[in-house]
Amino acid sequence: MIWQGIGITPDRYVLILILASLFVHKTRKFLMDWLPFLFILISYDFLRSLAPILNPRVHFMEMINFDKLIFGVNPTIFLQSILYHGKISLIDYFSTFFYFLHFALPLGFAFTLWLKNRYFFKKFSISLLILSYSAFFTYVIFPASPPWLASQHEDLPGVVKILDTNLKSFPTRLQLPTIYETFNPNTTAAVPSLHAAYPFLVLLFAFKFYSKKALYFIPYVLGVWFSLVYLGEHYVFDIFTGVIYAVGSFYISEILFYLWKKEKSKKLLAINFLK
Repeated sequence: MIWQGIGITPDRYVLILILASLFVHKTRKFLMDWLPFLFILISYDFLRSLAPILNPRVHFMEMINFDKLIFGVNPTIFLQSILYHGKISLIDYFSTFFYFLHFALPLGFAFTLWLKNRYFFKKFSISLLILSYSAFFTYVIFPASPPWLASQHEDLPGVVKILDTNLKSFPTRLQLPTIYETFNPNTTAAVPSLHAAYPFLVLLFAFKFYSKKALYFIPYVLGVWFSLVYLGEHYVFDIFTGVIYAVGSFYISEILFYLWKKEKSKKLLAINFLK
């Protein structure tokens, strides 16, 4: 999709997953399990575009001050000063690739869970929705600027929005329709960083389901976090809060499913008693 210049959005990516479900002869079951999940997920993205309208007051300095307090310098400015030289390099391509797997990764992981264990799929999808909507409410309460936007407002001079330069070098061979073209982008949805939170949530569930094999996924998570800071799309503070939200969503889903199983066991006991 990247090679053909197709943006990876949930509505486009799910077409690939439907094709995959045809190969395993589970298309009807796929539609029954996935359509409610995807509808709620896409609804979140629509609502996210309304956040700047509900609260136009943007926070700029809190994230800058946090990163400077921890590192002494701004990590984005530091990384760009030593790695970015005004022209696209291999590291820029890798960073862009990591950045655009934002939707593909959690949906692809959810698909593997769905094939192997529907119970884990349901738990992961609920956790992902909890994470997304928790972030949405935060965007309404605390609209936050990414580094590149702070640079445009001269609060953090020197940050280059590398992503825009990189995208110009990617081909645009195919123009597939997507409902995301009708959504207004939210440039102040920075805290928490869902680009950082989604892969970490996947990592938590990977440890739960695959055990030690999940260790192979850690370099990818670190690569995403590096890319977010280097590209000027997020502060370290955004990543830190994203990890906290991911951990919270993981444990909330654990509690909800524990209570659900407990309630289900009570009902079964009651039915057996009546019999």
